[in-house]
Amino acid sequence: MDMDRRRMVLVSKLYYEDNMTQQQIAKQMNLSRMKISRILQKAKEEGIVRIIIDYSGAFPELEDKIYKKYGLKDVVVVDTSVGNSAKEQVASAAAYYLEKHLRKNSSVAVGWGTTIRSIPSYIHHMDTMGLVFLPIIGGHGQSELNMHATTIASNFAKKSGGRSISLIAPALVKSGEEKRILIQDEQIKNVIDQTANAQFAIFSLGNPLVPGSSISKSGYISENDLEQLAEEKAICDVVSTVFLDRESRECCRNITDRCIGITGSQLKKIPCKICAAESKEKQESVKAALEGGYIDVLIIDQVIAEYLISEK
Repeated sequence: MDMDRRRMVLVSKLYYEDNMTQQQIAKQMNLSRMKISRILQKAKEEGIVRIIIDYSGAFPELEDKIYKKYGLKDVVVVDTSVGNSAKEQVASAAAYYLEKHLRKNSSVAVGWGTTIRSIPSYIHHMDTMGLVFLPIIGGHGQSELNMHATTIASNFAKKSGGRSISLIAPALVKSGEEKRILIQDEQIKNVIDQTANAQFAIFSLGNPLVPGSSISKSGYISENDLEQLAEEKAICDVVSTVFLDRESRECCRNITDRCIGITGSQLKKIPCKICAAESKEKQESVKAALEGGYIDVLIIDQVIAEYLISEK
């Protein structure tokens, strides 16, 4: 350990564990208080100091009402009124939830999109051994690669010390026949089978009808498909394994029948399905997925929470 790092560790210990003030540390180490402040900031930047916020319990009454109303295993409502964007705060809460609840040798099915993409960067410490992360859907070789499930699964593995398995296949093909040929490939079939048997799933939801939605930016869906989503009034995209309308009815099967990955029914059978979502644009999507039985654990912002309680 070099001298600079030793000093960052020592100053961090004195400040965060021994509860000394910056002025007291400065006097003890014969440095200026400003120098101590800079050392503490650098310790954060280099990961020596990691601040973890437990968002659970911020809104216990809201959480309890949603928990009971939808028969969930757990609910976390995040206070996003201050600090970073709602997306980043929900992602941070999801990371903390995973750190606390993933078990040894668990396999985790991973969704795609900007919310899920943000979660791995907030994983600070995970002692759980033998974790495997698997993509729920393909997406190899297309635009916006950092949003795709295979890339995100790899990022989860890097941050947690686990491993990931890639699904080297497009998310969507042109025909059902093309899909049938692809999923006969032994490697692709093996990954899909493993994902279908995962113990956990972590994903977000999207509203395909909202301008600028992740699905419209994903690079794999055509204008004709977007028109079909609008025509059938799809308001919930569950990792593109299933699309739901406002009544939680499955729709747009012509699209999902061409997706390479697990099916909506296979996703529903995963024992612990964790959904992280934020913003008013997703509130109807969350409600549809809840009523459709696609969520066991819900991590959301206050906006969606209050909407869910107000809806009959």
